Amino acid sequence: MSQNAFQLGVSPYNAVAEKWSKVLLKNLRVTGVFRHIGVDHSSELAANADSLHLRIVDDTAINVGEYYTRSEDPQVAGNEGSIVYADAKVNKHTLQLTESPYAAVGFEDYALKFSDVNFQAEIIEGAKHKIARQLDTMIMDAIIAAAQTLTDTPEFDATAAGEGDMYDLLLQISAKLKEEGAITLANPSDLFGDKGMKGVPYVVVNPATMRYILKEPAFVKVDFTDKNAMWKAGTVRGTIAGLMVLESSNLPTVANYVNVFAGVKEATHYAIKTVTTRMMPAEDKFRMLWSTLYAAGVLVTQPKALVKVRVKVSNA
Repeated sequence: MSQNAFQLGVSPYNAVAEKWSKVLLKNLRVTGVFRHIGVDHSSELAANADSLHLRIVDDTAINVGEYYTRSEDPQVAGNEGSIVYADAKVNKHTLQLTESPYAAVGFEDYALKFSDVNFQAEIIEGAKHKIARQLDTMIMDAIIAAAQTLTDTPEFDATAAGEGDMYDLLLQISAKLKEEGAITLANPSDLFGDKGMKGVPYVVVNPATMRYILKEPAFVKVDFTDKNAMWKAGTVRGTIAGLMVLESSNLPTVANYVNVFAGVKEATHYAIKTVTTRMMPAEDKFRMLWSTLYAAGVLVTQPKALVKVRVKVSNA
């Protein structure tokens, strides 16, 4: 029995299973782009819950108007208006855990007893990436399905674009988000002294699209040497047109085209929970079977804050 198993007071097989479960769930939060494009509600889930009720404030139920109208004649008093109150509104949504990704691996019994930390780390890393890819795909598919198409340029041919054309496309996307109110033009901290904007608008591309963005002089790469940088993950490549550029290898190119999408994090919500993790011996061999099961769900609450465009990235 390993030293860690003695300390945990459990059998070595269960100790390893428990350790992997905790490390895997922790590492999921630092893998993929989904943590940048959606609000994580995992910590709000009850132990046996398969859904979560969200309450989203509807700021359209706030009246803003002119109260006092000044007279053109400075000697004449102006007119006072009246205050019209709107009813405060909170939209209720249900985030349902509809997906159930799992990871499983089997290995010889002696491998557990004689393996070092590197062996376990490789297994954790492999499981982490496979589940993260499924979660990435799940959340991106939900966003693409809900996002509005860029009206002025529903389709863009990057293969025939010149310098500045990709930048102009991203400027159109940024402008559309501003028109829809997804990006506030003025920082709230300028008015109220608070902590400023909650979210940064993003755009998600795949490597085939990223190579065209890298050619744009307006693209600003992330400085990964800055220890205090806001973005440290390799999936965040930089900024352009006021958008945070995220690169995902899980965003597919289909028949030379890819669905590039943009938005704000607060438009999408997701939750992930561990259902079970187990390790058990095979019936007829000296072999251990390890598996872990998750439940996950995604919900788009503000589709107007999401924009997509079909981009041609290849002539193959």
